[in-house]
Amino acid sequence: MTARLRRGSPADAPKLGAVERAAAARFRAVGLDVIAEGRPTAVEEYLALAEEGRLWVAETDAGIPVGLAIAGSVDGEGYLAEVSVHPDRGRQGLGRGLIACVETWALEQGFQSLFLTTFRDVPWNRPYYEILEFAVRSEDHVGPDLRAVRAGEKARGLDGLSPRVCMVKTLRRCGAV
Repeated sequence: MTARLRRGSPADAPKLGAVERAAAARFRAVGLDVIAEGRPTAVEEYLALAEEGRLWVAETDAGIPVGLAIAGSVDGEGYLAEVSVHPDRGRQGLGRGLIACVETWALEQGFQSLFLTTFRDVPWNRPYYEILEFAVRSEDHVGPDLRAVRAGEKARGLDGLSPRVCMVKTLRRCGAV
């Protein structure tokens, strides 16, 4: 079964929470039930992200969303706020493709790096991003915006569930070495 990647549209907004919930359910397998039971992004947020051009969707040939990515910026660089892929469509390259869409967007914005935060010890988090050439960055070596993101995560108790890390990837234009 194939899928295509495209910019998110306002019509996607009411459909994406189901993808996010299904992807989050995987966290039960590593004891992070609170994440699995968390509230998905609000429809209004998805609408705003689509209008701002910061939302990407992976969809089936039938037009059913099976993945999403959300981009933003922190400290004058790109920020990968979220990637979610329905577990029925996992291990098919959709997450990698959605991240590539965000990388292209970041380069188009003039950013040289792409940051994210993720769980350090969850197998499909930090280790996966390392395969994609992201590297752990100490919180002592990030800017105030990303420190604020981390402070918000800590305030929500995420670090009490499982340690989190900041990661960064230096972006390169095609053909640059």
